[in-house]
Amino acid sequence: MTNIDLIIKLAGIGILVTVAYSVLERLDRKEWGQLVALAGVAIGFVLVLREVQQLFEAVRTMFNL
Repeated sequence: MTNIDLIIKLAGIGILVTVAYSVLERLDRKEWGQLVALAGVAIGFVLVLREVQQLFEAVRTMFNL
């Protein structure tokens, strides 16, 4: 995955979470909105963690650790 793909995926998740949160808030379902926001943060965190893992693997390979 290229860097721009990661940025676009994170932005897409952010937009979807924002829209879902706004809709749920207007429907007076704030607890569901918070759950959606938390799920969006978790998904974004997992995406970033994969990239960090690949970075560490590349550094490990580069320095023969």
